[in-house]
Amino acid sequence: MAADSSAPPADATSPDSAIPSPALQRLWFALERHAWRFITVVPAHPGAPALEAAMAVLEAGAPYAYMEKIHLEDASGLSPTAAAQKVLELRERVSRGERVVAVIDSLMTRPASLPLALAADGCLLCVTLGETDFGAANKTLDFVGRERFLGSVTFPRLTKKQRRALAKKNKKP
Repeated sequence: MAADSSAPPADATSPDSAIPSPALQRLWFALERHAWRFITVVPAHPGAPALEAAMAVLEAGAPYAYMEKIHLEDASGLSPTAAAQKVLELRERVSRGERVVAVIDSLMTRPASLPLALAADGCLLCVTLGETDFGAANKTLDFVGRERFLGSVTFPRLTKKQRRALAKKNKKP
């Protein structure tokens, strides 16, 4: 899946509901301190909501990066050869002036995703409170290099009902 965040029309007015939460705004400004063009969202464990974290980055940046195109790339499920090709494709987007937020699989289960994390300007660690194993998060930081992480995004643990609803939503064509 790939999605883009594009500039709104010049005459568009932003309703208050379009303003990201203060937490998302702080996330955006924390990332902006690093002058990134390409970041990778890295789940700390299999099943962490990395795509949701990436979408939060786009939501947070929408009011502030309104003159820039931000591309969301779901790069999960890549083979080693596809990962190398995806790095080239995303670097091409950056060279055209776009920003890229890429989502990869957990490095615990799919180490082939590592080239995307290493090719990015920085990474964002995605953690689920009460689910992420400290050892898995620590190994993920070591695989990529702790210095490459710009920050982290935490999510609460989903209830069984929320998990079923999410699984049902993800199965829709």
